[in-house]
Amino acid sequence: MENSLRFAEKVEQQFKKRIGRTSRGVKQAGFLVLWKTAMPSVLIEIGYLTNSKEEKFLNQELNRTYVASGIYRAFKEYKEDIEGR
Repeated sequence: MENSLRFAEKVEQQFKKRIGRTSRGVKQAGFLVLWKTAMPSVLIEIGYLTNSKEEKFLNQELNRTYVASGIYRAFKEYKEDIEGR
């Protein structure tokens, strides 16, 4: 659980710092897809298609690339922290 929160915070930082996305914070919930996992797990919501501004953002390929890059960078940072580099 602790590692999941650490990774989620890194994703949140990347989204704020690199993409300029606002966050509703890191929260814990008992989602079935995250339940009983043997490794750190995070459910990432990158936007809501029912919000026209966010839909426009997500429909642009460059923005989706930024989001994917942010998740990758967060994972890389998390892995380096865990391995003590």
